[in-house]
Amino acid sequence: MNSKIVKLQNIIMQYDADANIGYYVDLMHTSSTKSKLPMAYDPEEKCHIIRKYDVINFASYFNCLQLDNWKTHTFAENFKLRLVFKGKGVVELTEYYRNSKNVNRGVMLREVISSAEKTEVILDIPASDKSLVSFSITALEDFFLYEGSYLAEVAEENIRDVKISLASTTFKKEDYIKKNIQLLKDNVLCEGSDIKDKIFIHIIDNGRTLNAEELECENLKIYPNPNVGGSGGFTRGMIEALELENKPTHVLLMDDDVLIMCESLFRTFYLLEILRPEYHDSFVSGAMFDYDLREKQYEDIGYVHREDGSYGPLKDRLEMKDMDALLSNEEMGKRKQEHSYAGWWYCCIPSQIIEKNGFSLPLFIRGDDVEFSLRNKATFLTLNGICIWHVGFAGKFNAAMELYQVHRNSLVIQATSGICQDINFIERMRTLFLKEITRFSYNNAEQILDAIDDFMKGPEYITNIVGEQCLREHSAKNDKLLPIGEFPSEYNLKNADPYSYKRLNILQKAWYVITINGHLLPNFLLRRWPEIIAFDWFFVPGKNYMRRNLIAVNPNDNTACMRVINRKRCFSLLKRYRKTMSNYKKNHVAVEKAYKEKFANSTSKEFWKEYLGI
Repeated sequence: MNSKIVKLQNIIMQYDADANIGYYVDLMHTSSTKSKLPMAYDPEEKCHIIRKYDVINFASYFNCLQLDNWKTHTFAENFKLRLVFKGKGVVELTEYYRNSKNVNRGVMLREVISSAEKTEVILDIPASDKSLVSFSITALEDFFLYEGSYLAEVAEENIRDVKISLASTTFKKEDYIKKNIQLLKDNVLCEGSDIKDKIFIHIIDNGRTLNAEELECENLKIYPNPNVGGSGGFTRGMIEALELENKPTHVLLMDDDVLIMCESLFRTFYLLEILRPEYHDSFVSGAMFDYDLREKQYEDIGYVHREDGSYGPLKDRLEMKDMDALLSNEEMGKRKQEHSYAGWWYCCIPSQIIEKNGFSLPLFIRGDDVEFSLRNKATFLTLNGICIWHVGFAGKFNAAMELYQVHRNSLVIQATSGICQDINFIERMRTLFLKEITRFSYNNAEQILDAIDDFMKGPEYITNIVGEQCLREHSAKNDKLLPIGEFPSEYNLKNADPYSYKRLNILQKAWYVITINGHLLPNFLLRRWPEIIAFDWFFVPGKNYMRRNLIAVNPNDNTACMRVINRKRCFSLLKRYRKTMSNYKKNHVAVEKAYKEKFANSTSKEFWKEYLGI
């Protein structure tokens, strides 16, 4: 059996401020000098320079090798480190592990390498039972590092022919999508790229604002598309991918308002090439990092919580800048949860899965990726360095999205696909409705009722609705936030903590419920001075208790809105609530049956081609 040396991942070194990439250096390496930019870049030599006696440690998010992942999921064996360099230095191959609560570093190999000319060295990585392996370089003189990579041996018969079709859906996000297109052209579709002829890029332009002549090139095409949301845009990308003459083995879905590191595509390809057969149907789920707080990993795999029907990340949200966080991330990666899903900010799906089980549901925005993962009973692969930085996913609560769109679609996907049957979404909505009433957020409460009522209209409503118009109508119900500077200074909103906690005793809790937090009482029994509460999900009855007014603050952008008790609005909504819940109780079984019967059609290529007008 002949074996071949294959690449697993490239060593990432360059901080490209000019390209406005802004990847944090701590995600790549650290230096004994504690310098923000520890390695100087020589543009003529196209290499990084480690100054004499400096030590650069590559034990980082991008540059650790996850041995467990590679050994478990692929045919890789006999791991190696390849460096292209000039100069003299000491290379230490290192392994990292946790002993009790302490992070431990073990030296696996120490070797002096030296060359007066640019040369290549390949070091065998000793066998290890640890999860993370990396290396450091101590410069004994100025050390010029041109490139590096981790390699492995794989039997030739175990290497697959992989082709990836990348589909990115955009709606008037030109600044982001154009930047990503240029990065892909310069690094992936260029001469010398490992995957230049193995990838085709589809940009689905839901806003019809991109200039195709300006942006298209070989293996990159722009598709003007009606504004059918993410579900419609990504489905268009799937259809175009599967109709390519040179059909791809995988379809990679990626959001538009992201910053991508092209290494993510390379690592995805390298991983897919040598997967063991039992993982051929797995989805590769890229991690989502915070666009503003670049070191913070927000999510790589999510799941629907059985207890309350909420959506959240499988792992804790960590700042991936030190070894303690990296090891914690490894440990949390072994967690298993029912109802897990991969978000379509970066998700690579085997083409055969789409061909076998159909396309997305026409949900416009939110829940399409959840439904698709759960319908296909997907398993997921993650890998450090397969990631994007995403805009606007944290700290920016949007009721039209979170209360209307998410909850309407949760009911739809449960009814249509038969998934999450052990989750009581309607009870979650009931609870949230009453919460919004007691904190005077009447429009938010109305959004929840809208979600249920629109679901009850049946599948014809969902498949015929103009999603953009629907979202616009519900967005108009969102609270109108003002800069906190426009509020009287005596409220001291700049220094207020909307996330502080206030307890209620047993009697106060009872009074809170009985009076619907003061709605059944006259104003003179309520406190005049407004309490400061959080604008988002954070709910503390003790802060809402017996007030005439509440000020909801969003500290992420220093805005706020005044909420005033409105008994007429409250009782009107409660009346509608009883009607909505009665209708749901009487008719939801028949409605769910109708969704189920429409399922096969609404995920078919024929339906989608007609829906998209192609």
